[in-house]
Amino acid sequence: MIVYWSSDLDYGKNCLVDLQSKRTSNSNPSNFLSCPAVRFSWQNVWMFGADNDLVVEYDIDAAKELNGYPVEMTRQPHLKGTNIFRLVKPSYFFSEQPLRMKVTAPYFHNVKYQKYGTFIGGIFDIGRWYRPVQAEIITWKESGTIEFRGGDPMFYVEFLTEEKITLVRYRHTELLGVLTNALVHSPFQTPKNFQGTLDSRYEAFDRSDYRAAILEEIQANLISNNSDY
Repeated sequence: MIVYWSSDLDYGKNCLVDLQSKRTSNSNPSNFLSCPAVRFSWQNVWMFGADNDLVVEYDIDAAKELNGYPVEMTRQPHLKGTNIFRLVKPSYFFSEQPLRMKVTAPYFHNVKYQKYGTFIGGIFDIGRWYRPVQAEIITWKESGTIEFRGGDPMFYVEFLTEEKITLVRYRHTELLGVLTNALVHSPFQTPKNFQGTLDSRYEAFDRSDYRAAILEEIQANLISNNSDY
């Protein structure tokens, strides 16, 4: 199954391939990576991150990246004693058919930034909605410094299917930006649910011509050197 992806981050790697490259011995049958249940659980998990270090200083009013990379604070803290900011490094995923995607913090790597905060994840169907995965971080303190080590995964993505996934990278264009903004800000709200529901978004997407328009623009802007594991 093809998944199209675009990101301001530098890389997307298959987690199972990454873990296999670090195993101590291929001949050890007791290695957890020899377990078929483990391999099956990791085969469609991918890691995404930046090649270079990023250092963010933040307090309750502002956040800045010390090398000048843009950071946004668009929301008030959600949990007591914490803070929240967003690195301006969005990622996008799209499938030609329904496919649920789960986004999580990188829980199986020794990632430096997770000592100070964590990535906000979620699940949605990338074949029935087109929206960014924002690099949004909840910090464990209201103010401080958090370092993102170059090469560390910033987040995981798990594609919830037994089919083999092929990632195909594309360039996110101005038109795709217009389309995703329209979908994210469409009036799916109800008086009882201000943010609406996923089903309401999916149903509206299925009734629209967004799928054809998004797919046409993606396929016109593919990037070579794509990943197939």
